[in-house]
Amino acid sequence: MNNKKLAIFGPYPPPLGGMSVHIQRMEPFLIATGIQYTIFNHGYFQKENVIATNKSPFFYLKILFNRKFDYIHFHQIFPFEFLFYFLFSRINKTPLLITIHAETLFKFSKRKLNLILFFIKQTKRMDIISVSENLNDLLVKNEINSIFLPAYVPPSNVNFVPLEGDGRIDFLFSMWKFNEHNANGTYNTPLIFEFLSKNKHTYRMLFLIGDELESDRSYLNKLLEEYDIVDSVIVLYGKNLVDYVQNCRFLLRTNRIDGYGVSLQEAMDLGVPALATSVCTRPKGTVLFKNDDLEDMKQKINYVISQKPKDLLRHKEELTDHLKLLKIYKNNL
Repeated sequence: MNNKKLAIFGPYPPPLGGMSVHIQRMEPFLIATGIQYTIFNHGYFQKENVIATNKSPFFYLKILFNRKFDYIHFHQIFPFEFLFYFLFSRINKTPLLITIHAETLFKFSKRKLNLILFFIKQTKRMDIISVSENLNDLLVKNEINSIFLPAYVPPSNVNFVPLEGDGRIDFLFSMWKFNEHNANGTYNTPLIFEFLSKNKHTYRMLFLIGDELESDRSYLNKLLEEYDIVDSVIVLYGKNLVDYVQNCRFLLRTNRIDGYGVSLQEAMDLGVPALATSVCTRPKGTVLFKNDDLEDMKQKINYVISQKPKDLLRHKEELTDHLKLLKIYKNNL
């Protein structure tokens, strides 16, 4: 039996988010494969094999000198972590695997980006996974070894939850945490709210928000009233997207910045068409529209609702990216 140990650092539910769901869904595969693992949760929940770091910055100092593990997988969250990885490789000899989940590097100034790329190049014994093809191309262009691997793990348990009432929900939109910065920046909710405002008697939206405690409910209510769409939006917090998406005719993703869009693949795997901005490589079968373009989005929505779902999903792929990640673990343990 292989006694080597894997450490995984990243968020673990609750709350529900793309990164935390990915880590949680990998657990059964780790167990089935017999890999000994510990998850260091960038959050407050803990259980067997899951240790809560309580988001303490001192955790980084603690793990810097921890030599109990044979392979450490960091799901990159903050920009300063690239400096941490560099320091770790100089102090600790444990090999690293880093997954970069979003294209936030493209938001940085040229000077800051070059500094991050410098630290990446100088970090020893580190493998990199990019969930974004654009990001992967950037790293490869700068002579940094990177693997393009979307962070998708097929849902193993789906508990369909029908919505109460008349049941007429046209589309689903989701985000991890609702606040003014996220709403008006990355997720571009004004585009959706404007669409609903102009079509309030035609469309209803199911709005899933992962983290209720850190979301600004008063700001959300203010926007719903300003756009006069209170009756056009159903808001639910902390719910699993795969349990609710089948209530809807399609899933909509309006991100200005994105890495891939795991929720798009989830929806399509459950027979629900998906629409998204063309800001990055999307799962095959996704209907794309121009970024921040209301008219193009409206045209693509009209197209989707005029087609049979099975026709829209004929180009969908069956992904096995989680098995590729599992192979990386096994090859390094």
